[in-house]
Amino acid sequence: MNTIETINKDWDFVIGIEVHVQLETKSKMFSTCEYTYDKDPNTLTCPTSLGLPGALPSINEKAIDFAIQFGSAVNANIHSSFSFARKHYFYPDLPKGYQISQFDKPIVTGGVVPIWWNDKQYDIELTRAHLEEDAGKSTHHLSSNSSQVDFNRSGAPLIEIVTEPVLTHPIQAKIFIQRIKQIVNYIMISNAEMEQGKLRCDANISIKKKGVKKFGTKTEIKNINSFRNVQKAIESEIKRQHQLLEDGQEVKQASLTWNNEKNTAEIMRVKENANDYRYFPDPDLPPVTIENSKIKSIREILPTLPFEFENKWIDKYNFKPEEAITLASTRHIASYFEEILNYDVSAKNAYKWITGELFRLFNEVNIPFDHNKVLAKDLAKIISLSDSEKITTNSAKEVLRKLFTSNDSLKTVMNDGDYLDNKSNNVEDIIDKVLKENPGEVIRFQKGEEKLLSYFIGKVMKESKGKINHKIITQELSKKLRNS
Repeated sequence: MNTIETINKDWDFVIGIEVHVQLETKSKMFSTCEYTYDKDPNTLTCPTSLGLPGALPSINEKAIDFAIQFGSAVNANIHSSFSFARKHYFYPDLPKGYQISQFDKPIVTGGVVPIWWNDKQYDIELTRAHLEEDAGKSTHHLSSNSSQVDFNRSGAPLIEIVTEPVLTHPIQAKIFIQRIKQIVNYIMISNAEMEQGKLRCDANISIKKKGVKKFGTKTEIKNINSFRNVQKAIESEIKRQHQLLEDGQEVKQASLTWNNEKNTAEIMRVKENANDYRYFPDPDLPPVTIENSKIKSIREILPTLPFEFENKWIDKYNFKPEEAITLASTRHIASYFEEILNYDVSAKNAYKWITGELFRLFNEVNIPFDHNKVLAKDLAKIISLSDSEKITTNSAKEVLRKLFTSNDSLKTVMNDGDYLDNKSNNVEDIIDKVLKENPGEVIRFQKGEEKLLSYFIGKVMKESKGKINHKIITQELSKKLRNS
């Protein structure tokens, strides 16, 4: 079987992504009905979300604000006038027989999402981002040959983000989806948890011979539900299309679904075109006009975005892309790093302690990063004490661990551990004790086996419980061994 990289030597991959992000509003897109994840099936419904006759939609203003926030974050065109349309298709989880979406007049067009791939930044161009309502959730039971529909999700607000066909590799596609989740997390319009169905994506794929301008026939993989599966599903479809074309067959336009058990994308049906959906303006929802001043006010409250942090740190602190990406992975980590720099800690040292020692402690207990677990000012103090050699690196790590695992203050941890009082760890007394307990090694050292110095250093470090500076131990040991 040809690998993706082997195929890529002779064929170009053309990939476009559609991302559906569920917005964290209190009510649904076109009704006041509540939506919360993981409630009992069909307990969060109303006449509008069930598509009952006579139920009229009304627009969720908060969802519009969230769409403006996203458009602002990706430097897109935000339109003060837009409209909603009906998209018709028939499926059990769509009770009205149509979905209210946007067609020719979306709220957001254009925009760019910067991503990093192979240490290079790529600007992924967007076509549009539009508002729409979610469908219900169908669950199929093959064993009993039955299906169940939960309408709780029906009508939940979505923003659909559509890229231009500019992605060129399955890994790029995965990184792009991760970036979308990161952006909506930063601006706090969605937690975008894929396992909760709050971020789902479709991928459009075609391949063409190198040097050929005309795109190949595209297919679409629907409802991919994890970052890993985004890459795997696209790779599977590229291999399928490549095999068809190598065998002299044609690729047919189709919709596919990802089969996680078989690790392959499977054809569901012949693909519909836009005109198959019979779009037309929703007669119950008049065109919307919003003030430009409102758009401006929403733009002004945007936080610093992950790619802005990354570029700043790469330029200012000479970080490698992967270092900046790690620190910007969540807004909590990014703001923690920025705060710690206010205490005269070098950027490189802050990076090392946050991503090394602090991340290790969070990983051990398997909880997400929490800036309140160890305050930035306390970690800055620990780093400063270590850098100025007032405490050893091992002691600094021990202090950090105790601070992380207890509710004690830094002052209490330092006093209880006697970390700053090196008089209680008299260097000369400890060295004398170690040399007295190892007379044979002392004689061997004095006969020329100077590599034994590290042996004595280790013994002294153990005896002092790592509280004496390595440099001091080395100096005093060398003096004693050569003068005894």
